[in-house]
Amino acid sequence: MNSSLSADVFDALHELVRLFRARMRKSMESVHPELTFNEIRVLVHTGRRPGLTQKDMVEHSHADKAQMARTLAQLEEKGWLLRTASESDKRVRCLQLSAQGQALYVQLRQLRDKVARDLLQDCPESQQAQLLALLQLAGDGAKRRDKQLQQP
Repeated sequence: MNSSLSADVFDALHELVRLFRARMRKSMESVHPELTFNEIRVLVHTGRRPGLTQKDMVEHSHADKAQMARTLAQLEEKGWLLRTASESDKRVRCLQLSAQGQALYVQLRQLRDKVARDLLQDCPESQQAQLLALLQLAGDGAKRRDKQLQQP
């Protein structure tokens, strides 16, 4: 694979993600206009992995710790998120959606699925599965190389 093709792959991914985010924002305006994209990401990830920690969320989102703490506090104030002490370490807070947050998560997941289907409607499902497998393979390889670079 030549270097220009490799860069073109990332340009295409970037454009697709940009379109996805823009359509998600527009779709969310009808559900909760005050909800930010970062809040959506936190709600969706927490809905998919109840019990994850604030540290897990920072690692997943690559957000600043302070920014994530503010986002979590805002979601908790709005009644969508609960933070409870971990049974194994009382200093660690585990995240889960409240009943209100769970209802919102269902709406978000449905919107997210619809936006994704609309964006990929010209790509057959079998090719979507191939694309997913290729992206996961590339991501796994990149993570392995990052770990190797970080080792002394």
